[in-house]
Amino acid sequence: MTLHVDRLRSGGLIATYQCQSACPHCLYRGGPGRSPDYVSQEMAAACFAKALSLGCASMHVGGGEPLADPLGLAGVLAAAAETGMHLEYVETSASWYDDADEAVELLTELRAMGLSSLLVSLSPMHNGFVPLRKTLGVLEAARTAGVAVFPWQEHFLADVQAFDPEATHPFAAYLERFGPNYPAEILRRTWIHLGGRAFDLFAPVLGRKPVEAILAEASADCRRELADASHFHMDLYGDYVPGLCSGLACRVDDLGAPLDPERYPILTTLAESGISGFYEYAAALEEYQPLPGGYVNKCELCQDIRRHLTQRGWFESTELAPVEFYAAL
Repeated sequence: MTLHVDRLRSGGLIATYQCQSACPHCLYRGGPGRSPDYVSQEMAAACFAKALSLGCASMHVGGGEPLADPLGLAGVLAAAAETGMHLEYVETSASWYDDADEAVELLTELRAMGLSSLLVSLSPMHNGFVPLRKTLGVLEAARTAGVAVFPWQEHFLADVQAFDPEATHPFAAYLERFGPNYPAEILRRTWIHLGGRAFDLFAPVLGRKPVEAILAEASADCRRELADASHFHMDLYGDYVPGLCSGLACRVDDLGAPLDPERYPILTTLAESGISGFYEYAAALEEYQPLPGGYVNKCELCQDIRRHLTQRGWFESTELAPVEFYAAL
């Protein structure tokens, strides 16, 4: 039985993968080196319409940095109004903030277009690229403009306030101040999906296991995770990210019906036989060799297999997308 996503609950639209920050926990490996491509109003409307047709009545807008292109964001807000999609919030790292008056003016204009709420990232990981001054500046500007705000996650404020608010501080500075077990404390305090860059950030406290142990512990299939639509994402290219598995994709247009196994061999293999089947598939056809240092979990193994496939020029499907995701692996 192939993968079938026929119901969407709550999710977001990735407006761009470009971001001033390159946070060490970023699931989608956003950063300044990514393409500046931004979702068009037409694509946003198509994604919203598909989500609505599958039962999802509200979404958020994320990235990358959605406010890196205010005109592009205005198009997303227009697409939401056009389709009747309720936008819960727009995410921002506050990297774009420069001047208080300019920020208030921009957010006031966007509020008139439909921006009602802003999620402002606040964490030690973001502080490596965004000074606390900018974060607090965006929070204040939004309140002045009449845009609701919620810092994500506010419980990190005391940690970040231990440093100079005018400067950025790499994560190594937090390790030096709070100790080598600080990443483990972060995982106890907040939920972070282990994917993208997060494997390297948390591996020192979680440890890595040899491939044999990963395969022995893994379930027979990954169908439940891939079909989970409780917090889904669509992106600017018209791709749907199954189960928060960044770097894996199916076309938004193909949602609502069973995926064609010939068009989606990787997703089909994972859904039917799990990471063990995918590992055997890659080892037999593409001479994949596991890393001697092992993996945090089956998801890191899966990501590494997919990295290997892209380096081998594997173009049997469009599932390994966006290709830029794998460039830095």
